This record gives sequence, structure tokens and C-alpha cells, in this order.
Amino acid sequence: MIKGREQTLARLSTLMQVGLSVACYWVVAWAVNTFLRPVSIAIHDNNTIYLLIIAIWYTLIKELNLGKMLRVKTYSELFAEYFALVVISSGLLYLGSLFLIDSVPTLILALFACLNLIMLFGFRMLSYRIFKLLRGKGYNTRNVLIVADDESYLHFIDRMLFIRDWGYNVWAIMSDGKQIKTKYESHVRVLHEHFQLSEIIDANVVDEVIYCKGKFDNEEVRALIYACSEVGVTFRVYSELLSVVSKQSHLTYFKELPFLTFSNTTKNYFALKVKELLDFLFSFFIVVLISPVLLAIAVAIKIEDGGSIFFRQKRVGLNGRIFDCLKFRTMVENAEALRVKLENLNEQSGPVFKIKNDPRVTRVGRFLRKTSLDELPQFFNVLKGEMSIVGPRPPIPSEVQQYKRWQRRRLSMKPGITCIWQVSGRNNIPFEEWMKLDMLYIDTWSLKLDLMLFLSTIKVVFTGEGQ
Repeated sequence: MIKGREQTLARLSTLMQVGLSVACYWVVAWAVNTFLRPVSIAIHDNNTIYLLIIAIWYTLIKELNLGKMLRVKTYSELFAEYFALVVISSGLLYLGSLFLIDSVPTLILALFACLNLIMLFGFRMLSYRIFKLLRGKGYNTRNVLIVADDESYLHFIDRMLFIRDWGYNVWAIMSDGKQIKTKYESHVRVLHEHFQLSEIIDANVVDEVIYCKGKFDNEEVRALIYACSEVGVTFRVYSELLSVVSKQSHLTYFKELPFLTFSNTTKNYFALKVKELLDFLFSFFIVVLISPVLLAIAVAIKIEDGGSIFFRQKRVGLNGRIFDCLKFRTMVENAEALRVKLENLNEQSGPVFKIKNDPRVTRVGRFLRKTSLDELPQFFNVLKGEMSIVGPRPPIPSEVQQYKRWQRRRLSMKPGITCIWQVSGRNNIPFEEWMKLDMLYIDTWSLKLDLMLFLSTIKVVFTGEGQ
């Protein structure tokens, strides 16, 4: 029932987006002809354009799955998807118009692309927001059974339990892990693993089963898949291996036997060069644009205690390169000397030193940290080629010396001003999970991911979620 309803809504959403795109072109063509400059376009040419829009937009929305009802997706990821849709579809529309009709002014097509992006993203964001509000009130929810152990990614389970607008109701957790029981049995029923999943599904309302054990058991997963598929229950698997599988593997066959093949292919050189170029251009633009803000912050720091404006700290960059990382000074001048007296108050695990209410932070510094404005001088590091806008945060040398060997892989990519950790809870995430998030970024890196993380960072800055 739920699946059929969501498919119907997806089709309706697709048709509405196509209709909205046609309306956008009509509005732009009318506005240009009426107000900007008279352009004579034959009626049959306009009809051809409308048919092209219907065909191209419907096909791409279906292929990119942009009609699907969303449950878990960030607005930045949504914007990136619609940006790609409009760029590709507008390019195809332009090529189609060259071959099928006499001429369509480039101005009309450019304005149409801009309006189309605004309207489609606005429509999708509004509908997504409405469904999130409805799910938060208990409508259109799916009952979920989570199979976990003490090695599971607990941050994911926390989100499934406490983010109501995702529309997932965690009916139970199946686990014998002591940590799982201690942490979650006061919030949700915790079932022993000796129960048969097929019997649980048959006796209760379960829409999805999510397997997220840290210790992957092939036989167990195979049995669970069969138990779910027999009665039409959705089965999902989370594994850290999947982040590598999705990017560094392909399926091959030896006669009829399937093999998952991993190959040490070289990095996408072209995409990395595009990333470097965009880093430089965007950083230059930002520095010029916000120069009055930089000056105002510098004056505020100077007025408060008369000390230095910038804080320079040795950081470890790409493959171990040492550089001076710039920040606006947010602490008292002798902060490093005072750290020794505060070591026992450290709230972060591992080699990182973090205190939520650090007494060394100044009044101006507290505001700068809350809004993440203290990071702005690092755009100068980006211009020098020492950092990127998006990438794992650069550690200090003493932290790197305490890294486990697998954690050193985070140095294999140029450090950045922001990354997954910055938009996922910061100090609320333990050190080990922070490192895993950086590995996830490296293994799944793409220009699209950088765009999503950058947009999410802007949200953190404007909502004051920094620490």
C-alpha cells in the first residue's frame, strides 16, 4: 500500500515538474517579447520547443529519480541534483533547437534555465518540507527493524531514532551487544538475536529491515535477505565497505560466476584540476567580496585586547606537508601555554583537544567560532595552494604523530576549510567516527559532493550551529 502510494506520488511529482518547466518557458518567452526586445518566433517553433521540453525534462527527471518521494536528503544535495538537471536539459534543448527550428534567442534560453532552476528547486524544497512536517506529526511513517552490534555506526542509529521528520519509526533493534542495550533499551525495544526474523516480520508490522552490523556476516545477511524478500519487506545493508565498493569496483564474470573486482585506478586527474581551479577562482572572489567583513573583524579583535589579529599554527597538509594555517585569533594571546593546565578537561577522544566552553576564548572569539567566521582567513591558504575549500581538516603535527596507521590516509587529499565533520555535529562526534567520515569523503569524492558540503556549510554559518 505504502509503496504503491509513493509510486503514484512520484509520477504526479514528475508530471508537475514537467508542467512547471513548460510554464517557465512560456513566461520567459512572453516577458522577453513584451518588455525586453520584440522577438518574432513562429507558433509552430514554440510548439516544437514545448514538445522538446516535455520530452527532455520528463526523461531526465525519471532517469535522475527526481520525482521520488524523499525522506532523507539535504537541501544542498537536492540543489546540486537540480542544478545538474537544468544544465544538462538546457544544453540538450539548445542543441535540439539548432536542428529542429530556425532560431531561438540565446537570451530566452538563458533566462529560462535560471527561472527553471529556481522554480523546480523551490517546488521540490516546498513539497519536501511539507512531507517532512507531515512525517514529523506521525503521517506516512515506515516501521523499521534495525539489526546491529556494538561495532555499528551508532550515529546513524541515533538519527533514525530521534529525527522524526525522516518518517522512520524504529520499531525495534535486534542485537545482543551490551553497548546497544545500555544506550537504547530505554528508548526502543531491544530484541535478542536468537529470535527468528521471519517470525518477527510475520507477527508484527515491519516495512523495512536495516542491517548495520560492524562485523559483516555473509550467511546471516543472505538469510535475512531471503526472509524479507519472501514477504515483500525492504532490506537495506549499511557497511563501510560500500563506500569503497561504489567508487573503486566493478562487476565482472568468469563464465557464469560473478566477481566484485577492485582495481587501483588512478585518481580522476581532470576533476581534481577542475577542483583546484574552482578553489582559486572562488577564493579570490570571496576575499574581494568580504574584504569589508575581514576588516571589521580585525578591528574588533584589536579593540578587545590589543593583541595580534591572526593566529598562525603549524598544520599538516597533503601527504605530510607542513604549512602555516591562518585563522582569526579567538583566544587569549597565551592560549597554548594555558592548554597544559586544561588537559584534564578535554571533551574529545583521541589526540584532538576540544573543550565546549573553553575559558581561553575571548568574547569576540566566541562569536567568531559560533558563526565559523574565524575560518575566513583560510581562503588565503587556498589561494596559496596549501588548502582546498572542501577537504579533511588539517591536523596539527602532534595529532598526526598519535594517528593509527589507517588514519594517516586522511592526509592523502589536500586539507580543506570544511568537510563532512563540519556539517555533521562537530564536537558531538567522537574522534574515531570523525576519522571515518573523512575516509568516507575521500572514498566517495566528487565535484557534486564538494558542492553539497559547501552549501551545507553555508547553512551552518547562517544558523550559527558552529562551536
